[in-house]
Amino acid sequence: MVKLKIEEINPRDFDKIALPEKQILSWFIECDAVWAHDGNPKSPHAELTTGLCSNAFFNVMRVLSHPNMNEILAIQLAKKLRKNGVKEVDWVVGSDHAAATFSYEVAKAFGARHDFVEKDPKDPKGKSMLWKRLTIPEGSIVFNAEELITTSSTFRKVRRAIEEGNSEQVNFLPIIGTVIHRPPKLPVDYEIDGTEIKVVSLVEKEVWAVDPSECLLCEAGSLRYRPKTHWKELTGKV
Repeated sequence: MVKLKIEEINPRDFDKIALPEKQILSWFIECDAVWAHDGNPKSPHAELTTGLCSNAFFNVMRVLSHPNMNEILAIQLAKKLRKNGVKEVDWVVGSDHAAATFSYEVAKAFGARHDFVEKDPKDPKGKSMLWKRLTIPEGSIVFNAEELITTSSTFRKVRRAIEEGNSEQVNFLPIIGTVIHRPPKLPVDYEIDGTEIKVVSLVEKEVWAVDPSECLLCEAGSLRYRPKTHWKELTGKV
């Protein structure tokens, strides 16, 4: 059988299939979207958005830039979410930028409305988020879909932006969905305002992330790079 190129894969072939983690990871590898440190203390390592250092990285945008992959992974996540009790969803929201298209596809899978929060242009560090273009009606059930979760930082900011920017009070589901969940330690407990938050992911891997002051690679002289903007320097690939 001739192996299809990523862009030739038909989403309809997977509508009735629950894909194993191994298959999803194979697509990441094919898209050159996974990097892991080679163990050489002089080799570069990753600087995460949070400023933490890490020895591995999932460059999810390299996969989601393929519209068919976006659709397949969103439908797969929707299947898994339904098995975890997510039945009724009025709105699906995501973060800017990588989760914008993915959360859109998740909304399609649930027959829900969609939009995403935006980075605050007044924040030079690009960490603050705003909700300002649409109003979610009062009492709507809102689900947050992300492309990757390392810590709870992003989904907390998404919720805060909607709470502050939406004129009506909405109901957030206590479940977050994502393609990749890569916390520094598993199992991990998340909570917001006393409510336990469950993460449902397609791929879950424990990947260390430490402060630069505690990073042995930094101490050894390893350079650190932001993967999304310095993929070539980090991986040695284009």
